[in-house]
Amino acid sequence: MGANRISGLGMITALSLLEQGFRGLKLPIAYVRAGGFFENFLYGLHVAQGGTLPTYYNPTYRKSTMVATHDIGAEITALLTGPAWLGHRVIELGSMVSADEVATQLGEVLKADVKAFAIPRAGWPAAFEQLGIPKGQTGPAEAMFDAINSGWMNLGVEGTEHIPAATSARDVFAAARKAATNV
Repeated sequence: MGANRISGLGMITALSLLEQGFRGLKLPIAYVRAGGFFENFLYGLHVAQGGTLPTYYNPTYRKSTMVATHDIGAEITALLTGPAWLGHRVIELGSMVSADEVATQLGEVLKADVKAFAIPRAGWPAAFEQLGIPKGQTGPAEAMFDAINSGWMNLGVEGTEHIPAATSARDVFAAARKAATNV
């Protein structure tokens, strides 16, 4: 989401530049703009055992576009193997889901009461560094979440096709938990 913008995108700036660069091509091209990945919450299988799911989404009740990576792969497969088209298509992929809803679905899988907790903005750099982003290089991730939290990376950009998510966060958590226990 957000690749229709040209600034303030953080980590997805490259996607915006790619779309701009391809606009002059006379080939059939589909731009798939996916929402935030449910898989980005998989850390919750470990950290939410105590009942809290820390998140960069703030406020946690605000909905933003989210999707499972499986749905992205399925849509791209359908585009590549389905009927041909002419021109360019822009597809928004995902459904509006809040961090609170993700936490609830995680709790259902963990069989525990899990609540989303918005990491205070001042704590983002340190939190991103704990995830492996090098010190001093967290700016693009911060900018991306600032954009999401401001509400301008949502569904409904004019001229796009919308395909809702088919897989829920619950499905992603259950599959990951099952895979981890079958190792």
